[in-house]
Amino acid sequence: MARRTTAYRRVAQELRDQIGDGTLKPNDRIPSLTELQEAFGVSDTVILEARKVLVAEGLLIARTGDGTYVRERPEPQRLVHHAPDDLEEPLFRLEAAESGLFPDIVEVEAETTVPAPAAVARWLDVKTSRKVKRRVRLFRHDEMPVQLLTVYTLASGKTDASGVEEQVTSRPALDTEARVLEGVVGQPVTVATRIERPAAGRARVLETVVLAERYTLVYRPASGPA
Repeated sequence: MARRTTAYRRVAQELRDQIGDGTLKPNDRIPSLTELQEAFGVSDTVILEARKVLVAEGLLIARTGDGTYVRERPEPQRLVHHAPDDLEEPLFRLEAAESGLFPDIVEVEAETTVPAPAAVARWLDVKTSRKVKRRVRLFRHDEMPVQLLTVYTLASGKTDASGVEEQVTSRPALDTEARVLEGVVGQPVTVATRIERPAAGRARVLETVVLAERYTLVYRPASGPA
């Protein structure tokens, strides 16, 4: 099993490198299963597993009855960070748009009250038994999904600590995120998490998810260098 795991990772990395250096270009059809078996000297199971990984990463796309192709990847647009006064505005604005990003808002799910997810409880320094209100919204621009925002707000009370912090991470897209953002399950997403713990008022966590291949998150200093 360990040998097969190593083999499919090797094949996936070789194909990933070929896509990265332009040997395999967008919309190119990759070699057939038999051709890849001969080229790498591995079983069909290994090739299928490697191909599955690259499809999940969004590098390849399988067309039924027509083979597997290199996905055409868009030039990432820049989303500039700002802090809106309310959630009628997204946390990031499209730099290229003349008036920023003021897209249509889609309510993905109605506001619900749930036990705090483990990560949210950790960020707010509360127990997972604490109730939070969860609201999920999708922001679109020119009918294209741009950013998925999930807000967790303490249903009552406040935290002991106060302050605001933000962190940016990356991970594979979850099923719901990929579906809503019109991406592929497993392809990389960028996640910007804003944790607000005010001295007065209710604490909340705002999690923004964007497809990494489509958008670059840009943070600018409040003022220029001295």
